[in-house]
Amino acid sequence: MQRFEVKRNAFSEFRVAKTDDAALNEGEIRVAVDFFAFTANNMTYAAAGYTLGYWQFFPVADGEEFGVIPVWGFANVVESRSDAVAVGERLYGYFPPADSLVMLPVRVDDKSLFDGAEHRQSLPPLYNRYQRVRAGGPVQAEQLQALLGPLYNTSYCLWDQLKENNFYGAEQVILISASSKTSIGLAKALSDDPNAPPVVGLTSSGNVDFVNKLGYYDGAIDYKNLSDVSATPTVIVDMAGNAGTAQALRDHLGDKLAYFISVGLTHWDQADAQFDSRRERHEWFFAPSYILDRSKALEPGEFARNAQNFVMGAAAAAGEWLTVQEASGVEAFSEHYPDICAGAMNPAEGLICKL
Repeated sequence: MQRFEVKRNAFSEFRVAKTDDAALNEGEIRVAVDFFAFTANNMTYAAAGYTLGYWQFFPVADGEEFGVIPVWGFANVVESRSDAVAVGERLYGYFPPADSLVMLPVRVDDKSLFDGAEHRQSLPPLYNRYQRVRAGGPVQAEQLQALLGPLYNTSYCLWDQLKENNFYGAEQVILISASSKTSIGLAKALSDDPNAPPVVGLTSSGNVDFVNKLGYYDGAIDYKNLSDVSATPTVIVDMAGNAGTAQALRDHLGDKLAYFISVGLTHWDQADAQFDSRRERHEWFFAPSYILDRSKALEPGEFARNAQNFVMGAAAAAGEWLTVQEASGVEAFSEHYPDICAGAMNPAEGLICKL
């Protein structure tokens, strides 16, 4: 097996580890990863690896120095000692950036299964659930699902929370890291909502034109020009986690800041969890918990259906601006990783690693 691993405390350092495949125990399956997607969101998994447990999903045997950044993708069952899952089945879900994975299927039904591996049981169930999908599906649709599905699901959750709270009384929504795919998904949801306030994106100077051309934002502002942000009642959704930018906006808006939602860490190297001094107007958003809470509050299956409908429509619309880049194999993927780690990847591109 080949697997991409990074240093837990220095994400820019990485290796491609090679190990022998272990024999299956009773009830286990082995899947061959067909392809996986990798975006700036995966760097959030790394940055929150200790606090939210992401390093625990696919542990590294030789100590604490290296870890595995989880990815979303598709895999095929190539070996099975499970009566419930047959060789040839296709799964979509959370995988390591590796060519194979051993799983223990539990809670198997017609649509999904969960990985019952002991080390995963204390982790959020959303990440342990795998969809059983039809083999031979459209390649482009699968690639968009891997690239955008998890991100746009978070986008939908954020829109739903804003809507349920009447946008916190804000007259504008500011999205930090506006070129990130989760921000784009949220901007799309807000632009589709006639009751939503205007949405303004903050981004780097090189991405201002890209953000404006998407057609989802009411305007884009360079990080260097934060004083151009209108000092009106504002809710901020922060995908970047850059402590300096966050504090500068707080200082600029003062009492006009209605609410601040921290989501991602695309600027993981400039994050500082201590920047916030006004806890009553700040929250750290975690999509898996939100999904569980909203699913309980609504009719069974209602939230999942609504989210899926949004994701499918928004992902299809992304075909107008998103170009898929492919890397062949883990070694080839490792050549692209430094740019993503450094935040230098073109926001109009999405990376798929084909194995």
